[in-house]
Amino acid sequence: MSLSYRVTQFWWNITAEPLPIPLRQEINNYLSSAESELFGQFQESDQWHAYRVFNTLKETGQSQPDLLTAALLHDVGKTKVNLSVWDRTLIVAADFFISTKVKSWGQADVRSWKRPFVVRSQHARWGAVMAQSAGSSALTIDLIRRHQDPLPENPQSFADRLLQLLQWADDIN
Repeated sequence: MSLSYRVTQFWWNITAEPLPIPLRQEINNYLSSAESELFGQFQESDQWHAYRVFNTLKETGQSQPDLLTAALLHDVGKTKVNLSVWDRTLIVAADFFISTKVKSWGQADVRSWKRPFVVRSQHARWGAVMAQSAGSSALTIDLIRRHQDPLPENPQSFADRLLQLLQWADDIN
């Protein structure tokens, strides 16, 4: 990711306002009431990020319901631990400069000073459990669980192709 993109992302985080009602209504067309409650747990900046991922997929003609639901909920595991904009900035900076440390710190106790790195590392797994508890489909849960995993070199399965789309949309948003 370029520095200008990261600066833009930081700006989005500190200036995020609530999603307008028409966008929330659109989102609710793709989520069950339990999934909508999960979405409502996001900080406003995370709601906007999820909406941008979702909208990017829709604008490219994607209509697969599990993919669109996963787009809206892929980062919901981050809601388990409150992260400030400074925590998020620390994660990005550390990932850029000392990525090998970030990976090892992500395996620490979430109650330690390494908390932001644990959230970065574990949020996909946590989100999958939360989505399962909300009654999401098995495919949606799988996409959420794997959204930060490396893709197979030659994605062949339907789930892998959807994962590739989700990761692409997430990366550009």
